[in-house]
Amino acid sequence: MDILHSTWFWLFVIVALVMSTIGSLARLSKAPPPVDLPGVKPQPYADDDEEQDADTPAGHTPPSLRKPK
Repeated sequence: MDILHSTWFWLFVIVALVMSTIGSLARLSKAPPPVDLPGVKPQPYADDDEEQDADTPAGHTPPSLRKPK
């Protein structure tokens, strides 16, 4: 009888851990909206530019990291 009770206990513990992990992952999968900061303008990604410079390959370095000419 003791084995039966301990088996149900560990089964309950494992199921509870699995359910809480799935619940946490489901909650984290929903992307929160971006935070609006006063005075901050969102910057585009390097891949957002339609035209690329002739001397740099596409996606090599973002515009913010390029040295001024």
